[in-house]
Amino acid sequence: MKKLNTMCMVLAVLLIAASGMVSAAGFVEPPTEWDETYDVVVIGAGFAGLAASERAAALGASTVLIDRMPFVGGNSVINGGVYASYTSAKADEWYEALGLEPDTFDKHVEDSIAGGDGFPRRELVEQWVAGAPHFLNMMIENGLELRQSITMPGGHYGFRTYTTANQSGSDIVIVQQRMAQEAGVDIRLETNMTYIYREAPMAGRVLGVRVEQGDSVINIKADKAVILATGGFGGDIEMRQRHVPWIDASTPTTNHRGAAGDGLQLAQLVGANTIHMAFVQLYPFANPDNGVLDPIAVVPFSGPSGGIVYVDAEGRRYVNEGERRDINSLAAIATGMYPTFSIFSDDMYGSFTTAADLERAIARGRVLVADTLEELAAEISAHTYAGNEVNMSGEVLAQTIARHNEFVVQGNDSDFGKVITPGTTLPMLEGPYYAIPQWPSVHHTMGGVEINVRAEVLDIYGDVIPGLLAAGEVTGGVHGSNRLGSNAIPDAAVFGLIAGEVAVNGEPPVFEIFR
Repeated sequence: MKKLNTMCMVLAVLLIAASGMVSAAGFVEPPTEWDETYDVVVIGAGFAGLAASERAAALGASTVLIDRMPFVGGNSVINGGVYASYTSAKADEWYEALGLEPDTFDKHVEDSIAGGDGFPRRELVEQWVAGAPHFLNMMIENGLELRQSITMPGGHYGFRTYTTANQSGSDIVIVQQRMAQEAGVDIRLETNMTYIYREAPMAGRVLGVRVEQGDSVINIKADKAVILATGGFGGDIEMRQRHVPWIDASTPTTNHRGAAGDGLQLAQLVGANTIHMAFVQLYPFANPDNGVLDPIAVVPFSGPSGGIVYVDAEGRRYVNEGERRDINSLAAIATGMYPTFSIFSDDMYGSFTTAADLERAIARGRVLVADTLEELAAEISAHTYAGNEVNMSGEVLAQTIARHNEFVVQGNDSDFGKVITPGTTLPMLEGPYYAIPQWPSVHHTMGGVEINVRAEVLDIYGDVIPGLLAAGEVTGGVHGSNRLGSNAIPDAAVFGLIAGEVAVNGEPPVFEIFR
């Protein structure tokens, strides 16, 4: 029966290829002679690819890391530098210093599964949550600097989100790149994978890849494994619209141009199954002028537990600020206004940003500031946002904040049900007051190739494709319908570590769970 299924699968692919629906004429025979040979070939130099290549090389495997972009990091460089981990080497000291209740492994797992509406595969979630503190501690040991802050952003119901010193994923990428180079990884940029070689159509082992480097075409053999870490498809309008038609070209994206999904599609050509492809996440707080996730756009995400308030263009609250990104995004769109704003005051921002960050953002017009709420509304109304005018009432904004202050004092949000944490969620009692304009932008694609807990890619029958592993946003099944913010880095990095170790040793690392 298995042999019959494989034959049917091969015939289907060949027929599709003949019809023009699959590029490059379907199956390509592997080379009889290869241009280069490595033990492990990793495609994509973000969090996942850097973690995988460093681990493989550190275990003694000859390893090449390939990326189509002219720089290391991809979307990881422009990530907001927020990392969810139920504990860390800093946890005991910081929970006590900040007066916060410690988090647990079980709470992190349950929040992540609930945040994806029950769609995430529990075994995958448990794997990366278990590994999250181990990777974070490894980064700290290798020089990563963090702000002394642990927040509870939307969809999380435990204080578990750490922020890098510069509130940027580049802080982590810099450490990873140095570690990879010290381990002996051969890093090649501006090199584009154009095909994955497998022994036979939909059968046998993955043998290597074909890449284009300038005018050269190079066939690289992978004696142990090919690891895909090519990211998602949020930057490709046609591909994302194929799966979610309503997110059209008018919706901007936080993604860089390399997030085109081609690695995922090449994996499909050799038989990889995909899962959850219709789940595409919008980031609710991007710059409304261009859709970019700049450093200040992370403040609205980190601020709910500190007391930040989201208002529409009229100055009214429109959502529970502690809700998930998808709910926040849809609520913003449902206001029928453009854009929305995050409001906070001078005495509360210390838990989710810094004075230096605010000063820089004010200087370039990304943060608006005034001494009173009425003056802040006037300042908001004095600007345009992607050509759109706003006429916010100072009286309405002041009433909105006064009502929210009452909820904070009472410890109960009777309008939207936001969780109020005594001593951490603060009222806005005096200025200066700040406003950050914000609007949803395509951010993360939860769908991708299906993997198991060993980061091995599965085919449509649930069987492992020998020699092919994957980690990061190219995979599906990990986050379900919605990814909770700050879960991306640990997911990508931990499964990168797993992929690198499985590629070399055949077994994944065992992560101790701290109880």
